Amino acid sequence: MHTIKPTPILKKIFYIGTVVLTLSACGGGDQDRGRVTLFEQNFSGVAVDGHIARAKVFIDSNNNATRDPWESFSFTDDAGYYGYNPNTGKDYCASDATEEEQQYCLSSQSPLGSVVIRVDGGYDRLTGEPFIGQLSRRINALNPADRTQLVITPITTLLTSIEDPTAHENILAALGIEEQDLDIDYLNSRGNREIDGHLLNTALKIHKTITILSDRIDDAYEQMHDTTGMPNDASQALYKNLADTLTLPSTQNLNATSLHNTLTDPNLLIQILDNAESTIRNTYDKYNIDLPLDMGSPNNPQKLNRPASVAAQIPLLVDLLLDDAIDQGQILGYIRALETVVIKSVNESTQDDRTINNAFEFFFNANNTALIEALRVALSDDKADINALVNNDFSGEDFNSIASITNAARIQDNANAFSDLDGKQLLISDLDLGYLPNNLSDIELELYFKAGNDELSGSITACAKYIDGASQDSLGEGNFRGEILNGFWSLLGATKENPQSYSLLLTFDFLGANYQAIMKPAGNTTVNGIEYQQIRFDYNGDIKVWHSEAGLSAQQTIPTNSNECAQRLPSRIGI
Repeated sequence: MHTIKPTPILKKIFYIGTVVLTLSACGGGDQDRGRVTLFEQNFSGVAVDGHIARAKVFIDSNNNATRDPWESFSFTDDAGYYGYNPNTGKDYCASDATEEEQQYCLSSQSPLGSVVIRVDGGYDRLTGEPFIGQLSRRINALNPADRTQLVITPITTLLTSIEDPTAHENILAALGIEEQDLDIDYLNSRGNREIDGHLLNTALKIHKTITILSDRIDDAYEQMHDTTGMPNDASQALYKNLADTLTLPSTQNLNATSLHNTLTDPNLLIQILDNAESTIRNTYDKYNIDLPLDMGSPNNPQKLNRPASVAAQIPLLVDLLLDDAIDQGQILGYIRALETVVIKSVNESTQDDRTINNAFEFFFNANNTALIEALRVALSDDKADINALVNNDFSGEDFNSIASITNAARIQDNANAFSDLDGKQLLISDLDLGYLPNNLSDIELELYFKAGNDELSGSITACAKYIDGASQDSLGEGNFRGEILNGFWSLLGATKENPQSYSLLLTFDFLGANYQAIMKPAGNTTVNGIEYQQIRFDYNGDIKVWHSEAGLSAQQTIPTNSNECAQRLPSRIGI
């Protein structure tokens, strides 16, 4: 029998898609950082796709691409660093580190040798969107240099499964890089935010292509991320098979010497998809899980053909938008434009989504230079709205002029950035109350903010009410009228000079587990004559818009237990 990963009650607190903030448990209380130990290995580094904030970083000692309960973990900070942030000089593992800082300390109380450091979840600082997939790097933990200021990128991930030195060198040659390039943060290559255009271009081609391919396997093999010991997703199997393809002799792969040619060949991508699916199917067999229909079977060929044809266009788009000469002033808008197409591709619900084809045609049309530049400028703004752009069909009157494109790529002008949160509270509600007789809903969350020393982050207390599928006679299993949660908040990308952000990161601890989400203002709306502020919740690419009538307001007494929370959030449906 296979073992299903536990689903904490907090997964029913936030409603994103069908459940708000369906947050996956990252673990929490089992690291025991404060205990006295005779042995300790501390780790530090940075996670880069863009820099990935609040990602989970863990030591995968058995190399199964998922964090097992005994494996140490931490999170990256808002700049993508864990263990130590060289920009601020903050040592998160120092004896005087605060509780908030300690969540970024990756430490092991057991001596480790050859292990894989893995990164998943979190939010891309450049796009403000959830990071999809998993990054990794193999290290020798007995070597202090391997544990310190480790750079983890899609390029290091491609090499994680390669142990043969010759194969390793062949892949470096296929990427057009050298060994020392693996240690370069390509968004901060010389410590002054200088971009290494070639490494950025290479990393984006790899990971964005893998992201689209992985999504198709993940959709078909849903039990993978719910089963203890199985990989979180198919990305690592795809990385391995891409690496294996790049090391094939030229008689088997005519494109073996070129990453770009390999990634733009749909037939090779189909082979990589098929091989990765076989890896996942073998894992299903190992855990005695019933197998879905083989995506590569004659009865199901489009399951491989369509994602391969879509993914094969991504490297071409990367070259168009982000060539080796990309500079700091251009990168933000172009990265967000690329992310829009990737998310559209991941969200594809049919085998031939015309809006995805429209997006590629828009960018590849040589006559659209001025419109693409307008899109870049709009997406470079603090009010850029990738989600709205993802839902645009890239055609028609709302996407054929500079003015219409600018409007399509930005949130409403009346959306207010988050700032000055200390001593404030925010009540947000799902306005959908369901219907009788047995589908009543009442979902609300009230947040209480306390700032730290820099006013840009701090601690948070929250009251949550989750009632879904209830009747007037029964609250329903798993529902609750009030629960208290504690955690931390931070304003993504905010600085002392500009202390506001349109992205508010939240981390909650509940029953020894940790959950994360991102909130964004989405402008105002009027419902039944009442004006509300719209608040968008994001988790793992799923989105739900909630509403707040009062917005941020002066803080009442902070609740201390769940009974007080239930009183703060009275029933709106009479149960």
